[in-house]
Amino acid sequence: MFTGVYSRELYNAIRQTMVDGTSGTAPAYTQVSKEDYSAVKKLIGRMEGVLRYEHHVPQNFTDYWRYLDYFAVSAEMPENYQAPLDFVQPVIEGTAEMTDRERVEAFNDYIRTLLAYQKGKTAGITQTFAPHAGELKAACGSYARALKFLCAAADIPCFTVSSKTHTWNLVYVDGQWLHVDVSANDLSGRNGVLLVESYQTGKDQAPEATAFLKELFVPGSTK
Repeated sequence: MFTGVYSRELYNAIRQTMVDGTSGTAPAYTQVSKEDYSAVKKLIGRMEGVLRYEHHVPQNFTDYWRYLDYFAVSAEMPENYQAPLDFVQPVIEGTAEMTDRERVEAFNDYIRTLLAYQKGKTAGITQTFAPHAGELKAACGSYARALKFLCAAADIPCFTVSSKTHTWNLVYVDGQWLHVDVSANDLSGRNGVLLVESYQTGKDQAPEATAFLKELFVPGSTK
């Protein structure tokens, strides 16, 4: 899975942040060229759940302009995510005794009670996981972000996958990566894409990045 910009060095830099965090010490770093920066930025954007992963520049790095290809990753929870995290705690705690498969199934059904599919609409995390009357209008990306947030809160590996026109999730359950499309399940009224091994709704726009993310979240899962 280490091809092109998705190198072993980038893997090591991001894994250190995922395992150790960034508090108190600068995280591991690697080199990312200007030409590759956009691809790596998209990669770490697909990881966001409760934590937001971003390009990290140490505060004492005063001459950063001299090292434009220096790349490290920070992982911090946005301040406005505390309220949504508090809001979902009853769901997280209420499913704590379930298997990961059962929890993902419950999260899928829970999100379906909060959102109603409508193309072109967006419901952010702070809107979705907050008191509101009725279901919020949202397209596929909002459903996928909501599942990432819940899975992250429950320590279940999860990230997004996108074709040119659609976004869904890959979730690690029962020792394998499985597809979940909460928006399709909601729109169809049945859980047709809930923890399935393959999904042909669209072509993954970034298959090399997807393989890299699988290994980032669960080392050894791509072997």
